[in-house]
Amino acid sequence: MRLIIVLSLVFFVATSLATLLLYDNGQVSMVWGDWVVETSVSFLIAAVLIGFIVVYGLLRLLLNIWHLPLFWRKHRRLRQYSKAETAMAKGMIALEYGDWHKAEKQLIKSAKNSEAGLVHYLSAAKMAHNQKAFGRRDQYINQAREIYPAEYVTIGLVEARLLSEDKPEMSLAILEALYEQQSKNPTILAEYAAGLKKQGYWQTLSEILPDLKKTRALDSLEYAELEQQFWAGKLATAADEAELDSVWQSLSKKQQLIPEILAEYVEQRIGWDQEVTLESLLERAIKKQWNDRLVYQYGRLTLGPAFERLKVAEKWRKTYGDENPVLLLTLGRLACKSQLWALGQGYLKQSLQLRTEVETFHALAQCYEAEGKENQAAITYKEAILQLENK
Repeated sequence: MRLIIVLSLVFFVATSLATLLLYDNGQVSMVWGDWVVETSVSFLIAAVLIGFIVVYGLLRLLLNIWHLPLFWRKHRRLRQYSKAETAMAKGMIALEYGDWHKAEKQLIKSAKNSEAGLVHYLSAAKMAHNQKAFGRRDQYINQAREIYPAEYVTIGLVEARLLSEDKPEMSLAILEALYEQQSKNPTILAEYAAGLKKQGYWQTLSEILPDLKKTRALDSLEYAELEQQFWAGKLATAADEAELDSVWQSLSKKQQLIPEILAEYVEQRIGWDQEVTLESLLERAIKKQWNDRLVYQYGRLTLGPAFERLKVAEKWRKTYGDENPVLLLTLGRLACKSQLWALGQGYLKQSLQLRTEVETFHALAQCYEAEGKENQAAITYKEAILQLENK
C-alpha cells in the first residue's frame, strides 16, 4: 500500500512537471567568466538526471570492484559450506548402513570448512573408535579441542564415553575434572556417577549423591536404582565384619529387605560363617519380593535344621511351581541335607533338565556321596567336567 502511494505521488509530480514544461519550456542562463550557456529548463533537467545516473553507475561500479575480493571469499566460503554439508549427509548415510570407515572418511573430509565442524570431529572420533582405531580417535578429539576450546564440556563428555571401554581410569579422570569445573551440571553428574559405580569408588559416589538428588540429574527411578547399587557395593566391598555391620545398621528396615542389598549382605555373612538371623531375613525378603538369588542363598545356609527350611521352600514350590531351576536346586540341597536322598536327587535332576549348571551337577554328586553311592557320584562328577569343558 505504501509503495502504491509513493508511486502515485511520483507519477503526479512527473505529470505536473511535464505539463508545465509543455506549456512553457522556460530558459536557463549560466555564466562562468566569459562563458555564457543558455538552454531550456527541460534540457537542463534531463542533463542533471542523466549526469546523476552516470555518476551513480560509476560509483556502484567502483564499489563493486572494491568489494570483489570479499565477494569471491564469501562465494568460496559458501561453496565450502555446501560441500561440508554434503559430506556430513554422506557420512550420516554411511553410518546408518554400518559403514564406519566411509562414514569417518566423509565426516573428516570437510570438518574444517563446516559450520558444524565440532560435530564432524566428534562423529569421526566415534567412527574410528568403532573400528578400534584408537590413534585416529584420539587425534580427532585433540583437533576438536584445539579448534573449539569453548566446547570443552561436550568434547570431554564424548571422550570420556569413548575411553570408558579401553581406558576406564582415564575416562573417570576426565569426568572428575569436568565435575570440579561444573559440579551442578546434570549431564556431568550422571556420567560421573556411572563411572564411579563402574569402578567401584563407593565413597566418592556417596559424596555426590546429594548433588545428584538436588539437581535431578537422574529421574526418581534411576536415582533409586543407583542408591541401591551404592549400598550393595558398599556391603560387597566391606573389609571386615565391623565395617559390614556398620553399613548394614545405617540402612532402614525397608532398605534391608531390598533383594539387591540383602543379597550382598548375606553373601558376606555366609563367607565369614556368620549365618545368625540370615534365615529369617531371607524368608521375610522372599515373601515380600521373589528373587532367585535370595532363594539360591537360602539353600546354601548351613546353620540350624535343614528340614525346617525345606518345609518353607516346599511352600514356595506350591506357589511358583516346578519351572524354576534355582528353586529346584535349593529344594534339592535342603532335601539332601535332611537326608531325604531320593527326594533331593529328584529335585536336582529336575533342575538340570531345566538348566544344565556345573554347580547343580556338583550338588547332585555330593548328595550321592552322602548316601554312600560313590560310583554314581563319580559318574556325576564326570558329567560336570564334560559340561565345564563344553562351556
